[in-house]
Amino acid sequence: MKKQLFVFFSLILIFGGCSCKKSSTPVADLLNYAQESRVYIENMQPKKELLALQRHYKKAYFTPWHMSEPPVAKFEAMWAFRRYKASESYGENLLPIDPSWFSTMAQQANFDSFGSVNRYAITRHFTHLRAFPTHKPLFSNPLKAGEGFPFDYMQNSGIHSNEPLFVSHYSKDGAWVYVFTSYASGWVRRHNITLLTQEATQSYEANKFLHVTHEHFPLHDSNGTFLTYARIGMMLPYHDMNGTHVTVSVYHEKSLVHSVIPRTSVHCGTMRLTRENMVLLLNQLIGRKYGWGGLYEERDCSSTLRDLFASFGIWLPRNSSKQANIGRVISLKGLNKHRKRERIIAEGVPFETILYRRGHVLLYLGVYKGKIMVFHDTWGVRTLNNGISGRKIIGKTVISTLDLGKEQPDYDPQYAHLKNLESMNIITQEPRTITP
Repeated sequence: MKKQLFVFFSLILIFGGCSCKKSSTPVADLLNYAQESRVYIENMQPKKELLALQRHYKKAYFTPWHMSEPPVAKFEAMWAFRRYKASESYGENLLPIDPSWFSTMAQQANFDSFGSVNRYAITRHFTHLRAFPTHKPLFSNPLKAGEGFPFDYMQNSGIHSNEPLFVSHYSKDGAWVYVFTSYASGWVRRHNITLLTQEATQSYEANKFLHVTHEHFPLHDSNGTFLTYARIGMMLPYHDMNGTHVTVSVYHEKSLVHSVIPRTSVHCGTMRLTRENMVLLLNQLIGRKYGWGGLYEERDCSSTLRDLFASFGIWLPRNSSKQANIGRVISLKGLNKHRKRERIIAEGVPFETILYRRGHVLLYLGVYKGKIMVFHDTWGVRTLNNGISGRKIIGKTVISTLDLGKEQPDYDPQYAHLKNLESMNIITQEPRTITP
């Protein structure tokens, strides 16, 4: 009981301001630099034609429907059961998780049946992809800065509505399904998907498709019944079109139904990389709240970039480390801050280059008023106060310099973005790695 009380009162201190910094000092970058992409868009060199890689997005998107068995071995699919241990895990009450919970989860995961179903499916709603077959969270030690809420390590990703899936097997109780998307795998709730025949997938894939360009637009059927939300990053089949609206098809329950969406909220076919299109999408994403792994139907750093470039028909992996390997990779390791800055400016292509540091990705926007500008979704700025690590919470998608938060009185320079950048990669150029 004494230990539990100690943890409880410690957490009160943490969420009262010791770890999640509530400094009254405003974040200077968010005041001094416009949170409007049009200000920086002159740095972008628009593309008049579709790039070669933009013609292959559909193939990557529908990868799950061309699988005949799980694409990885059972051992690899069970990674979460090796990574997370009872001794390091905390539950929704922010107290240590009982070790028996892990045994229960292992039984529920039913990996003895891995690859026994091998069916195709599609999501009916925005769906959480979980590491274990449960909606319960798993936090690391919440006494540490940067842990606890919102970093639920059971949250592997978010999956848009009407996205292709490959089904491996069911949980022991049948409530969860282990699935593969084109970019990740994990558990989804059984009632959030519709199983499809191969004929149905072929028919669906044969349609013409559009990309959603309006964030969080509600879709209804012909009777006005709500179906789902359309979001940036989604691709939907379309049919009839007039001067103002487009008819799209979405799965509801077990069948396809039609819904009408304004033409101003979609782009039929793949979008070209133009300044106008980039501004349209970026301005809707700027200011969106941070959502670790898609929690609360929001985005984190890598899913923000993934959804942004999906609209342009550019497929990106889900995780930051994998996104950093797409296209032409240029290493920044071993360079001091001055040399890193020079290399980014000399070789980076604004709006097409990802800057990578461990656990985080930023989109390079070019130079503005002598500063390297970036677009990214960030939880906060690292702080250090009397030896205690903390965070100045930002919790949203922003445009900033690489010195974000530098003016904070307890800013920790050891975690500055520029200092910790490991590489940059131009996603629109042919893959090859360049070292310093």
